[in-house]
Amino acid sequence: MVKPKWLLPVWRMARIVKELPRNVRAMFRGQELRTTEAGRRGLLNLARTLPDGSVMVEIGSYRGESAEIFLSSGRVARIFCVDPWKRFYDLNDASAYTDMKEVELDFDRRHADDPRVVKVKGTIETFIERHGGEVIDFVYVDGCHTYQGAKNDILKARDCVRPRFAIGGHDWTWPGIGDAVRETLGEPDQVFEDTSWVKKLNTDK
Repeated sequence: MVKPKWLLPVWRMARIVKELPRNVRAMFRGQELRTTEAGRRGLLNLARTLPDGSVMVEIGSYRGESAEIFLSSGRVARIFCVDPWKRFYDLNDASAYTDMKEVELDFDRRHADDPRVVKVKGTIETFIERHGGEVIDFVYVDGCHTYQGAKNDILKARDCVRPRFAIGGHDWTWPGIGDAVRETLGEPDQVFEDTSWVKKLNTDK
C-alpha cells in the first residue's frame, strides 16, 4: 500500500501538537481547561493593580472561576460577567467544545446569589446595549480567541465602554492576540504569569 505524500509520521504529528498553544493541545485531547494555580496567581496579581471598589466587565466568564478570583482580591466591588454560553462560539478555544449548558449552570450555581455579579448572556455588544450607561473602571477581555475577535472586543471596550482605569485580558501569547492589543492600545504595561495583560488608560489613578 502506497502512503499518501501528505500523511505525516506519527512522531512528527506528536511534535507539531506539542508545539501548539495549550488551548489547542487540549482541544486535540478533548480536554476542558480549568483555572490553574498559576492562573489564580496571575489574575490576583492583575486585580491588585486595580483601584479599590472597581466596577469591571469580564468578556468571557465561562464557569465563573475567574470572576470569583477577581472578587476575592478585595479590589472589585461589582463585576458584569459577559458570555454567550454557546457551544462552538470560538473554534480556537478548547472550552467552547464542552457542554455549555452545564457550564452555564455551573456559573449560575457559583454566582446566582451574589449581588456583586451581574450576568449578561451575550457579547460585548449585548453589554453595551443593556448597560451602556454604567461607569466602568476595568474591562477584562477573554472572549473570542482570534485576532479579529479580540480586536473587536478591545475596540468596543475602548471606544464604547470607555473604562476609567484600564483594559486587560488573557492569552497574551496566543497567536494574533498580542497583535490585536498592540494595534489598539500599544504595548501592555504588564504581562502576568498566566499570560494576562493590562494597559492603563489613566495613569493618574
